Amino acid sequence: MNNKIQKLEDPLHEKVLPLFANKLKINHHSATQWSKCDGAWIYEYLLLTQEQRRTLLKGNAQMKAGVAVNNVLQNYYSDFIWKFGPQGKLTPTKNELKKDKQVLIHEQLEEFKNYEPHDEKDQQKKEKYLDEISNVIANGFTAMDKLIKLGFAVVSEEQISVDQAFSGLLLPIVGRTDFRFHSADSFPASHGDLSASGIVELKTIWSKAGKIKKDGERGFINAKLPTKPSLNHLVQCAMYSSHYNYQIPIYLVYLTKDGYLIFDSSNCAELTQEGLQKNFKILCNTFRRREKILGQFEDQDKDTIIKSAISLVDPNFDHPFAWNNLPDDLLKHAKELWNYE
Repeated sequence: MNNKIQKLEDPLHEKVLPLFANKLKINHHSATQWSKCDGAWIYEYLLLTQEQRRTLLKGNAQMKAGVAVNNVLQNYYSDFIWKFGPQGKLTPTKNELKKDKQVLIHEQLEEFKNYEPHDEKDQQKKEKYLDEISNVIANGFTAMDKLIKLGFAVVSEEQISVDQAFSGLLLPIVGRTDFRFHSADSFPASHGDLSASGIVELKTIWSKAGKIKKDGERGFINAKLPTKPSLNHLVQCAMYSSHYNYQIPIYLVYLTKDGYLIFDSSNCAELTQEGLQKNFKILCNTFRRREKILGQFEDQDKDTIIKSAISLVDPNFDHPFAWNNLPDDLLKHAKELWNYE
């Protein structure tokens, strides 16, 4: 592989990028990217711009309800929340919101009510989740109170980066934590500061839309707490943990309208140091494969690099959800690139 490099000028604070990354205008990996199959990743991250990708993230009732729950809990517990500043860079911002539960819940419920569903099914989901959301939030408060004790200070939406020296990759891996907490006398802790007491990753689960009943009403299947965490969520947690050399406890919290469940090293082997290290290797193996594919062709122009990568990758168009967010015209274009009949 050609080892030519370019200096990286972005907020990730890494020193160098490989030549293929400079040509393709990519500067990091993420757990979200890992969860995509190689074909969908190539199409979305190498062929589409960031603005185009954002338009593909169609809002839906489930996503919006989850954001509302997360906003209530972050604004209640957090001392600092990382937000985009005037220069477009993420910076820790002191949380000045009044930390009154009912005020925060009311604000987020009103925000969710303003969401405009994109079809009839999504409208029915919105109506269902309006009935569930208060209970989900209440269970979130109960779960968080078990983890964040009096005297802890909390940071939310913090951008963390695992550099190439640690991962052995050519690009850094970047993510944003839902909650990171510390004892107050060590706050605010810097990146990698082992005085951090824990990281919380929050996931909400909503009732699933079922079939239309004989009376014309949409049926729903009650949300259930998982018997074990999703691999996607565990890999995401492993990325956060690697930033602290696996020394900080990770708590993976699931919320439904009927309850909550906290996974940690005491009840989930994947959240022990050994389990987290294993899943971080899984994460890195995927990124390393992609880097090697692209690196073979980095002396070529951008279009040739992409076409060459496409020739080596199975698009996996039968994947249950990887291509679902593409509109028909872009999906048709993707299939043409892979000569898929």
